[in-house]
Amino acid sequence: MARTTTNSSNSTERVGDKLSLRLSTLKSYYSNEEVIWDIGCDHGQLGLSFTQTDTVKSIQLIDPSEKVIDTLNKKIKDSYISIPKICVHHQEGQKLKIESESNLIFIAGMGGLEIGEIITNLLPQLNETSRIVISPHRKILEVRALLNSLPISLLSEQVIIENEQFYQMMELGLNPTGMKVPLYGSDLWKSSLGEEYRQYQLKYFDYHKDLAAQAYVKYLKALNPSKSTPKENL
Repeated sequence: MARTTTNSSNSTERVGDKLSLRLSTLKSYYSNEEVIWDIGCDHGQLGLSFTQTDTVKSIQLIDPSEKVIDTLNKKIKDSYISIPKICVHHQEGQKLKIESESNLIFIAGMGGLEIGEIITNLLPQLNETSRIVISPHRKILEVRALLNSLPISLLSEQVIIENEQFYQMMELGLNPTGMKVPLYGSDLWKSSLGEEYRQYQLKYFDYHKDLAAQAYVKYLKALNPSKSTPKENL
C-alpha cells in the first residue's frame, strides 16, 4: 500500500485542512473502503482528508472546472507532500468511468439534478461493495424522486445544520433487498433536528405551487416527528 511521506510535520494537515461539520459528517461514513471518489471535489478537502488513512489505497478527486483542478494541483504541490495514491481528474461526473471495487463515492456540494445525472451514469458500473454518500444543496425533491425510481437502496439518512443551513445526507447502496429511497425521508424527521427541519421545509416549500411541492407540504403537515412517519404514496 502506498504511504504518505512528508518533508515537514504539518504538511499533511495543510493539504487536508480542518474539516467543517458538513465535511466531517460526510467523512464519518467511511468504513474501510479502499478507493475514495470525491466527485465535484472543489477544494479537495474531503478527499484529501483520507491521505493518512492506511486502508485507503486510492483517492480520486474529480471536478469539471479546469481552474479548480489547477488550484488543487498547486495546493498539493505547495504542501511539499508526496502522495502516490492521489489522482486528480479534470472530468464531469456524468461521464466518469469507475474501474475498481470497494468504492466509497462522495457527491456533495451541488444540486440534486446534477447528482441524479452522476448517479445514473455510475449505477451500471457499481457492485455491492460500493457505497454512495450524497448531500444535495438544492432540488432535493427531484433527486429523491429519481432515486426512488432507481434500483438503489437507502442505507441511512440524516439532516445536519451548519451556518444556519440544513443539509440532507443519504448513504446509498446496491442491496437488492434494501429499503427503497423514500420520496420525502424517514429518519430525517426522527432526529433531534426533525421538528426544526420540518418547520423550515414547510416555510420554504409553501411558496411553491407545483404539484410535487404541494404534495410534500401536505406530507409535512401530517407529520409528527415524535411519532412514526406517515406512509408515502410510492
